[in-house]
Amino acid sequence: MPDKQVLAKQLTPFLPEEAVDIAAGWIIDYKITVTITRKRNSILGDYRWPNKGKGHRISVNGDLNRYAFLVTLVHEVAHLTTWEKYGNAVSSHGMEWKKEFKKLMDQFTGRRIFPEDVRTALKNYFVNPAATHCADPVLVKVLNQYNRQPVFHLEDLEPHGLFIWKDGRVFKKGEKLRKRYKCIELRTNRMYLFSPVAEVKKMEG
Repeated sequence: MPDKQVLAKQLTPFLPEEAVDIAAGWIIDYKITVTITRKRNSILGDYRWPNKGKGHRISVNGDLNRYAFLVTLVHEVAHLTTWEKYGNAVSSHGMEWKKEFKKLMDQFTGRRIFPEDVRTALKNYFVNPAATHCADPVLVKVLNQYNRQPVFHLEDLEPHGLFIWKDGRVFKKGEKLRKRYKCIELRTNRMYLFSPVAEVKKMEG
């Protein structure tokens, strides 16, 4: 485990400057092995509890902007502190985890590390945090505004517009159900459900 100064230097490219000291302290105090990965479409981060001689392990996607990286890291550290208190006796995203997530995040929101729009979105999200912040379309869109490359979301596409999914398939946007859009894959005519904030490529022409 590197000392705190070395660790802080390693974290600096990924986190807001004011958050580095706290994050480095957590990693040292809990002896966390942190892996920064390439982009994963299915998850933003992951936590593994100690097992088979290995300690706490957290991975976070390295393509995230600084604010999204911090939210994801805190999400995973909340899994760690929940596990330390309750082991596997509670639900992974139950009330115990939600309380830990909010308590840890309060260390950053109180410092005004986040821009005003992110703070407001986080405040609303923490009324009842979901298993992933990706489930909150408002928070996702606000965080994505700080990406290096602009993001186009499905809900910004015109009705019945065509879009290209990450695997190259082409879909037509349909009606919105309670939380998701019905979309038809053109090649197979099969229907799929997409989040309003799914990142898509608009098909021109």
